[in-house]
Amino acid sequence: MAADARKKPKFPWDYEVPNTAFWNDLSYAVGVGFLRCYSDAEISRMTFDERLSTEDKLKYLLETLQTTFSEKEQEAAPTPLREADHSTWSRFQMGMSSLQHSAGNTSAEEKLARERYENGPDGTKDLSALHHLATIMEATGRYAEGEAMAHEVLPWLEGHEKLGKDSPQAISCMRILAACTWKQKKYDEGEEWVDRCRSTVDSLDTGKFAKYKVAEVKQVDDMIAELEDWKKEHGGP
Repeated sequence: MAADARKKPKFPWDYEVPNTAFWNDLSYAVGVGFLRCYSDAEISRMTFDERLSTEDKLKYLLETLQTTFSEKEQEAAPTPLREADHSTWSRFQMGMSSLQHSAGNTSAEEKLARERYENGPDGTKDLSALHHLATIMEATGRYAEGEAMAHEVLPWLEGHEKLGKDSPQAISCMRILAACTWKQKKYDEGEEWVDRCRSTVDSLDTGKFAKYKVAEVKQVDDMIAELEDWKKEHGGP
C-alpha cells in the first residue's frame, strides 16, 4: 500500500512515509504506525540513523514509542490515557503493535490488539482491532477463532460509511475468511470466499478504491497460490 498511498484520491489511512534510507527497508505499516503518533515538529527533532540494522531500527522505534506512551500516561494520570484521550491512546497501541509484528513478537502484538479491542471509544468494542486479531489468528493457526472473528467484523467493514464492500479492509477480511475456512479443510466454503475476493477485486476499476486494484490483485493471487500449496501439503483432494 506504500505506493498506493501516494496516488489520488487520498483516504484517511493513506500516509506518505519519507522515501529515505532509514524507512525504505521497513514496512509501510511500521512507518505509518510510528509517524502518526507524532507531530511534524516532533519528528523533525528525532534522529533516524540509516546505518542501523533493520532489527536495531525496529528496537529504536519501539523504545521511542513506549517511552512517549509512558510519558503521556503519566501526564493524564490519575485518569487512564485511553479515557483522557482515546484517539492518542489508540494510535500508540497500533504503532507499537505494528512494530511488535515486524519484530516477530506475536504474543506482544496480540496482547496489544486484544487490549485495543476491549477498550474501544466510549466503552464500545473496537472492531478494527477485532479485524487485526482475526489476522493474527489465521497467521498463528487458530483458524476457527479467526473465522469467527472475521465473520463478526466483515458486516461492520462493509457497512462503514468510509469503507464499504470493495474497500481494502473488507477485501482483507474476505481473504482471512478464505484462508481460515480453507485451512479447516472446508474447501468448498474456502473456494466461495476466494471467488468472492476475486470478484470484488475485479470490480475495483469502477469504484472509489480503484487505485488499490494492482496491489489487491497481487494479494489475491498470492493467497490462492499459498492455499493451493497448503492443500497439497495437508493431503487435500
